[in-house]
Amino acid sequence: MADGQGPEPAEAASRTGASAAGTAGERTSPASTVQIVDHALLVLKTIAEADRPRGVRELSRDLEISKSSTQRILASLERVGLAVMDENSRKYVIGPAALTLAWRHAANSDLVSAASEATARIAAATGETACVSAVVDGRRVTVYEVESSQPLRLITGVGRPYSLFSGATGRVLLSMLPEAQLEHLVREHASTVGATVATEIADRVTAARERGYAFSRGEWITGGCGVAVPIATQGTVTAALSIYGPEARLADRRMAELVPTLRAAAAQIAIRWRQPA
Repeated sequence: MADGQGPEPAEAASRTGASAAGTAGERTSPASTVQIVDHALLVLKTIAEADRPRGVRELSRDLEISKSSTQRILASLERVGLAVMDENSRKYVIGPAALTLAWRHAANSDLVSAASEATARIAAATGETACVSAVVDGRRVTVYEVESSQPLRLITGVGRPYSLFSGATGRVLLSMLPEAQLEHLVREHASTVGATVATEIADRVTAARERGYAFSRGEWITGGCGVAVPIATQGTVTAALSIYGPEARLADRRMAELVPTLRAAAAQIAIRWRQPA
């Protein structure tokens, strides 16, 4: 986001997951999982990704979990600091204990460890914010970011989810996914934006795959530009390297000039990422 201006709101929590069970208000879980744990994690993710406090009743309705179960889950999350209830609204937001989880992930992440040095060099060399992003639950999430030191800059925010269908980074990440997964995500998106728009997006993803990079201009914030290149896929993690900045500094020609530099850095990150711990 530009200084003093917030990025696009995180999308509403997804309702993907197990289907509703025969008893009203409950979901079934796959045989290999524990239903109450699935429900607790779903509630935790939902309040973490929401752009406003969420109440018991709306969580129960949106997640198709009984009100009593939702209340017990929230009480447990609150007890360990993963949720906080506002005394006035009686609604919940993510709690401070989540900061520890995020910090431990960053400290232990092979991708962050592999990317930190190269990402810092890219930010210093370009003067723009440099990010490493990954696909998480069908969205793009910044896992590591080095902010530009310039007064006017763009910041994505580590851990904040964004749509894969907006911006250069999203297109590059989509271009790296297996075809079946890509088609599934495009079909889901088409139900919201229409088949014509979804087809245009699919074409742009194909172009990003063929070129090995993508540009964006004003797609998720007015006046913001970005250029992204793929890093690699390790196991279930698909990652991309990108820079973001204002259009006054990132004209198309400038972004094209930066592609080789980004590719070289992405290759270095990929090599370090593949090395055994």
